[in-house]
Amino acid sequence: MEKCIVTPISYIYFVIRRIFQSITRYIKCVALALRLPGPEGAPIVGFIPKLRDNKFLEDLGTNASNYFGPIFRIWILFMPFVFIYEPEDLKAVLAHGRTSEKSFFYRIMHTFIGDGLITSNGEKWKRNRKFIQPYFQNNFLQNYYEIFSRCSLKLVQNVNNRRQVKVTELINDCVLGILHEAILGVPSGETKNSPFRKGELLLLKRILKPWLLLDGVFKCSGMSKREKKQQSALHQYVKRLLDQRLDDRKDNQINWNTCLLDYFIDLMETTDFTQEDLLNECVTFMLAGQDSVGATIAFCLYYLARNQSIQEKLFQEIDIVTRSNNSGKIDMDQVMRMPYLEQCIKETLRLAPSVPVISRVLTKDVALANYVLPAGLNIFISPFMTHRLPHIFPNPVVFDPDRFSEEGLKNIPSYAFIPFSAGSRNCIGYKFAYLEIKNIIAMLLQSHPESKFRCNVGVRT
Repeated sequence: MEKCIVTPISYIYFVIRRIFQSITRYIKCVALALRLPGPEGAPIVGFIPKLRDNKFLEDLGTNASNYFGPIFRIWILFMPFVFIYEPEDLKAVLAHGRTSEKSFFYRIMHTFIGDGLITSNGEKWKRNRKFIQPYFQNNFLQNYYEIFSRCSLKLVQNVNNRRQVKVTELINDCVLGILHEAILGVPSGETKNSPFRKGELLLLKRILKPWLLLDGVFKCSGMSKREKKQQSALHQYVKRLLDQRLDDRKDNQINWNTCLLDYFIDLMETTDFTQEDLLNECVTFMLAGQDSVGATIAFCLYYLARNQSIQEKLFQEIDIVTRSNNSGKIDMDQVMRMPYLEQCIKETLRLAPSVPVISRVLTKDVALANYVLPAGLNIFISPFMTHRLPHIFPNPVVFDPDRFSEEGLKNIPSYAFIPFSAGSRNCIGYKFAYLEIKNIIAMLLQSHPESKFRCNVGVRT
């Protein structure tokens, strides 16, 4: 009888305590935000209208330190968000995995992506990260490199003998082919009807219409129905491939362990990695590896086209390393002996990081030089802003690969270059991405010894 009385009372106490903690944290966050500088916002909606102004955002990203100092706030509805971008402040937040976790913006993506490494938190994220990490180490990259080379060679053939070309379309096709083959085991030439060619992330559209950030409102919208339909198509596609893979395995009709899906099946059969985990993580890697890699390659070619002397220097390096080649391909060892190529890619990622803003929520108080950021505070970390700090990168809008030379790296603090985030929650596939980008750019430049890539307009991604 006593238990029946105590249990409800304990539950009510727990709920009241959580509500009180949430209100206290919110008040602390608002109090800090009111002390900080920041751009003017519109009544009620705050900073949201500014998200439509690309020129304003680029100016803010390039000059934020001059306008507001090392930390500033914005408002989205009644919620304060704080931007930090100085390397030492970033280290305080990112270096320790228990200091912060993914913010509610990532939960919004669950409907589309699923609960994979990008969106998950806590023990589930930690477990799956531990399971998957080995498959992106150097000893596994060789397994994927042959796929990179075959798809890159097809890209080169599509570019050759064409005076003008919409390079982003061809690059995106190449990257999609690589992902289908490396992640799912689908031959790159059989992806025409893949739903991964049609996916659309609706996060920004929801932010621009902030009433849609409320799940109850969003679920009644046509946008929600479209997003669920997309998610269903992606997960059903991967599920069909999984079922076929398992059937082929029983009949010994395939070479096993040729793609990431095979390794995930091994995990599913030997650990508590579930089929749902497998589907979520496959969708996550397929979506995360598309626009980020495609945009970086396109921007790198754009910067090389705008800087002919840099392109010529890079071509000379590629020519020296690959002079003995007869097959048209560039092997992994050769790509690893192209330091200037890596410098060009890193400088591209500095100027045009594929993910310009990362969102976190603090789980503990964090002391910075002049402020204490309270637990519960939503923060934005902007690689775009950090990469353009003039006291670290002089003439920050100039494309200069020598910043990442052996000598230049001495002047770049840790956490000052974070295109793949940093700390324990950095991008698990960054080595895969670097090698993929290196191979494609090297193959394209090697195939054009008689001419140079030139750009008369811009690059659209």
